[in-house]
Amino acid sequence: MGERVRALADLPARTREVLLCVIGEYIATGQAVASRSALRLADLGVSAATIRATMNELMDAGLLAQVHASAGRTPTDAAFRLWVDFLLGTPGEVRRVGRGVEARLGEPEGDLDEYLRRAADLLSQATGQVGFFVGLEFERQRLQRVHFVRVSSERVMALLVSDGGAVRSRLIEEAESDQRALDRISTRVSEVVAGHSLEEARQRLADEIHTERLRSDALWRASLVLCAEGLVSDDDEELYIADRSALLRQPEFSDVEQLRHLLAALEEKERMLRLLNKIMRADGLQVVIGRELEDPGVQLCAVVTAGLGGSPPIGGLGVIGPVRMRYDRVIPLVRRVSERVGEALV
Repeated sequence: MGERVRALADLPARTREVLLCVIGEYIATGQAVASRSALRLADLGVSAATIRATMNELMDAGLLAQVHASAGRTPTDAAFRLWVDFLLGTPGEVRRVGRGVEARLGEPEGDLDEYLRRAADLLSQATGQVGFFVGLEFERQRLQRVHFVRVSSERVMALLVSDGGAVRSRLIEEAESDQRALDRISTRVSEVVAGHSLEEARQRLADEIHTERLRSDALWRASLVLCAEGLVSDDDEELYIADRSALLRQPEFSDVEQLRHLLAALEEKERMLRLLNKIMRADGLQVVIGRELEDPGVQLCAVVTAGLGGSPPIGGLGVIGPVRMRYDRVIPLVRRVSERVGEALV
């Protein structure tokens, strides 16, 4: 069995059972699994020698690893990939999420960003991993409309709505225009920027400002300047990572140097956005394991994430944690919470 195994079903039944037992025990304890433990857990009615031979076959196939000759075995990233692909392909095998999780999430009240942060925090609590929310590349999305709303005597909020339904807001210092005037400005500016990215929209507004300067239409030029301020990118809420202390409870990160590298990666916003944006190019729920992340700082980790807001997604929710993760619990939790949040965004 030295060739690459492409699916869990490709393994003989006994070999598959031993592999799943090793995976389950390793997830539960974080320790290498001895053949005696596998014999007890598998309960296959075979000898210890048969179990050892089967584990050796799994090592030859690259699904188990052994630090040294007298040590037990640990599942490799490839073994976890087989299990995850099996879970994703057979939803009926994945345990259902309890209603309590949805009840704790509740409904959005007021600030949508706060609701998204609450969802990421809930995923952290429910899975024991590090939850996150990411807003995907709003700069590259096409604008559908811009709307200006007076929120105080001194401030106006610009609401930028993309054709995918994503919304970004920006507060602007402005005390002159009443709401009726702001509505007229919103309509006219939306005609200018609709169908364009933020970068393109800013350029079109700059061209309009230049044209109006030549026409000496001071009032409209001032309105355009207001709109240009509203289109300045503000990505403070683009990435939210929940309580990182969950990592401290994982034996994989008892090595201080490994933990330091991981925490450094989580703190580098651009690095994490680049990583998560790449993962979420595809539709649906995604699970990326270990070296598949293509970042040495997080190669001991896995990411489970689901897109929000249709195809292509406008954001995503998920968790990041060690490869040794209860995917049979984490996957349905991420799926259900993201579905509920997605419903709130419609």
